[in-house]
Amino acid sequence: ASWSTGNKWKADARESLQRYRIGDLAGAFDSLANIQPDEIDDPGFFIYRAALLLTVGRVDEAAEDIDRASALAPRNADAAALRSIVALTQGDKQAALELATSAVNLNPGSSTTRIALSYAQQAGFDIQGARATMEQVVADDPGNALAWARLSELWQSEGYLDRSLSAAKNATALNPDLARTQTVLGFAYLTEIKTEDARSAFDRAIALNQADPLPRIGLGLTLIRGGMLTEGRQQIEIAAGLDPNNSLIRSYLGKSYFDERRNDDARSQFDLADMLDPNDPTPLFYRAIQKQSDNDPVGALSDIQESIERNANRGVYRSTLLLDEDLAARSASLGQIFRDLGFQQLALVEGWKSVSHEPDNHSVHRLLADSYSVLPRHQVARVNELLQAQLLQPLNTTPIQPQLAQSNLGILDGAGPSNPSFSEFNPMFFRNRLALQLNGIVGSNSTVGNDLVFSGVQNKFSFSLGQYHYETDGFRQNNDQTQNIYNAFLQVSPSSRTSIQAEFRKADFDRGDLELLFTGDFSPDLRQTDDIDTIRLGLRHALSPQSTVLASAIRQDAKLVSDVIPDFFTLDSDIEQIVGEVQYIFNSPRFNVTSGIGHRQIDDVTITTFAGVPGSENLDTSFDSIYVYSNIDVARNLSVAVGGSADFFSGANEVEDRDQFNPKLGLIWNPTSATTVRAAAFRTLQRPLVSLQDIDPSLEPTQVAGFNQFFNGGAGDEAWRYGIAMDRAFSHSLFGGIELSARDLDVVFVDVSDPSPVAFRRDWKEYLARAYLYWAPYPWLAMNAEYFYDRFERDAPDGFADIEQFTKLRTHSFPVSIKYFSPSRFSAGVTATYISQKGDFIVGQEFGFDNVTGKDGFWVVDASVGYRLPKRFGLISLLAKNLLDEKFSFQDVVPGEPTVLPDRAVFLRFTLAF
Repeated sequence: ASWSTGNKWKADARESLQRYRIGDLAGAFDSLANIQPDEIDDPGFFIYRAALLLTVGRVDEAAEDIDRASALAPRNADAAALRSIVALTQGDKQAALELATSAVNLNPGSSTTRIALSYAQQAGFDIQGARATMEQVVADDPGNALAWARLSELWQSEGYLDRSLSAAKNATALNPDLARTQTVLGFAYLTEIKTEDARSAFDRAIALNQADPLPRIGLGLTLIRGGMLTEGRQQIEIAAGLDPNNSLIRSYLGKSYFDERRNDDARSQFDLADMLDPNDPTPLFYRAIQKQSDNDPVGALSDIQESIERNANRGVYRSTLLLDEDLAARSASLGQIFRDLGFQQLALVEGWKSVSHEPDNHSVHRLLADSYSVLPRHQVARVNELLQAQLLQPLNTTPIQPQLAQSNLGILDGAGPSNPSFSEFNPMFFRNRLALQLNGIVGSNSTVGNDLVFSGVQNKFSFSLGQYHYETDGFRQNNDQTQNIYNAFLQVSPSSRTSIQAEFRKADFDRGDLELLFTGDFSPDLRQTDDIDTIRLGLRHALSPQSTVLASAIRQDAKLVSDVIPDFFTLDSDIEQIVGEVQYIFNSPRFNVTSGIGHRQIDDVTITTFAGVPGSENLDTSFDSIYVYSNIDVARNLSVAVGGSADFFSGANEVEDRDQFNPKLGLIWNPTSATTVRAAAFRTLQRPLVSLQDIDPSLEPTQVAGFNQFFNGGAGDEAWRYGIAMDRAFSHSLFGGIELSARDLDVVFVDVSDPSPVAFRRDWKEYLARAYLYWAPYPWLAMNAEYFYDRFERDAPDGFADIEQFTKLRTHSFPVSIKYFSPSRFSAGVTATYISQKGDFIVGQEFGFDNVTGKDGFWVVDASVGYRLPKRFGLISLLAKNLLDEKFSFQDVVPGEPTVLPDRAVFLRFTLAF
């Protein structure tokens, strides 16, 4: 503006501009207070005053000045640019983009018009286009501080935090007296966990412009990150007072109330944020977490479903606003919402869809790990997903329960001290703090257990210390077990791009015969003890926001002793295992690639004592693997998974050696937003395992289009799996689906009794089916009906039949559940399961083995009541397994992985969180 000479209004306008340039926003407005619009014929004045009004959120007054400028100069580019900003504040993204484009066409060289265009592009999720626009602006006008600040924001939104900080420093160097440049610098420092520098920048921005709510939010987040929750919340409250109609501010204020255990206040803020911006999925995401903690999982489910619809049919795991890392909210247990309802398949469907688009998202992997924890025969997949989630996670205060990394604890679901899943008592804000969580159980059969986790975070460090104990006499003679697990976990992030973690875990198991056989046979003398020490080191480094490298190294020392017949037949194994893996993940909007290489070496010295005569055997094995997986969006609603792995297995005997290429093919298709169709075909080669109780995880993707790849089995077994499935949401409260699959296995047996070992390979077949119907007809009621079908056909060579326990097995399972959730924090549920099983079972004879055909059909009823303590301090529940004390014959498919209990048992469980 050329206001150097002329009327008094020009002098006042010149003084206002000078005050603005030194950061005196209040003075800039005061200088314009006596100017009457009727005496002005300069469109530049109205454009300047409209820009000032927009900086303090006075949109209606700014629109009037823009109209005056346009009336004086109909083709004024700056007026069109400001009108674009007004359209954005009113939620009209298309109009904003059209107006900004028109402004650029009117004045292609203007920095102002192109900055406006970048905002319109960002609003339409064209982040790269917005950033390209601003890169050109700073190239043409390198002295423009606001342009550098805007570029910093865009670099941050794309995850280039170091570039964001550099651009923000350029902006403040050019004009340190602009509140905007200081605010952007503060957020750049905050993402790098430089909280003192961030606080200084935000304090400076507030001093320059006390009417701007954004630096108040930044200061609030900085204080909260440093552990000062109350002080941070107060700053966000001030921001809400400055801009009461801002949905973003309301969401953050709700989060702060939630962490202060003020759930009613939090919910009101999330409701207001949702009303102010009905297109943003994140207030619903936060509100779902809040509702679940208030014993309202049905309402939480409805919010999750609607948030997915708003997010282009993809799951929401964090704020899309990118003002903070949102780490704690990303770690919240969405899986717990589905688990409370008994709707686990919904969590899996969302996890499978999400991981196909975001293989580098730790929250998705953790959701899958939690969901797999309640599925039979998915223990390998669970520990694999857990490892991937841990390596990908940034600093975290989420308690690492000691038993999480154990693959098979031999405990019936619900009969342990805690669920092997994320804690639902996490805060929404990631901040410096200490946390303590205690879970416990007492019950029938002298069952006692607990796990205690102490965790904390301080700036760039986080840690977790845990202890787990479980003991029970079991439901019959020699069915007892005692477990003790201890772990220590440390994570440090030298920068936002790099994370290093170390974990030590010690596990001791002492147990009898835990297997449940259809024939009722068991060993009265079998005793087994496992002592396993594990050290794990992990590294995550982001080469760029699209490229991530993971590295994992595990050393395990195990001593496994089995007294099959005490003082007559024993097995004593000393095992050392080394596992090393490196993985590279590339993720782009249309496709992603996950590739890796791994090596595991097992040195096993086993001493076999038979009739008092010892014999030693070295059972060393190695397994190397190279893999590449890619998920490609071939259309808006169709994703194809394609890849393969090359596995190289060297067994204890040369006859077991096997090298194999494993093709992978799958698809996920959404013919409608409410329907998901999945299909897959792939081959696998079974890795060697140290023990069923402590499977060392792998970074290789666990599933193809939602079909699990890895099951417990013998080393070197080959398997093809084929599957097809459909899942449908009929409404926000009614869901159904069906899944069919088959596995063809080529199983290896080795007869080591012969001087020249002989390998046997036999064909096994498995047929699996699942159907479900979930319904939440009322806000306080959830119902589900499921159907499971398993058929196994196993052809074992002579002399090995006793290992398998059956040659044919067919099981139908039909659980029906109803759950009630009271606003007074009480809940109750009952599940009645009809099971029908028939098979050809193996019974040991004096000098051989016999096949016996048997069948049984029966009902098992489980029930529970629970109460959530006020202010999210914990919960108490009473569970009854096999309430009617039904007696039956049943065969567990995986030894030591129980699915039903042939005896009534009652347990009292509790959780306390501080």
